[in-house]
Amino acid sequence: MTGKEIPPVISEKRPGDPACVVACSVKANQELGWEPKYTNLDDIIRTAWDWYKNI
Repeated sequence: MTGKEIPPVISEKRPGDPACVVACSVKANQELGWEPKYTNLDDIIRTAWDWYKNI
């Protein structure tokens, strides 16, 4: 996606870090009527990278 190698950094869990992170937009849709513009992970990463390159 980025054309660059991004090495992973594996470290110890920090105080307060959750054991697992899961995202779902269903509640935001139900409560706020919000829908994500992108649902495909490749699109999310690509558009985030494009934005980052332009800041």
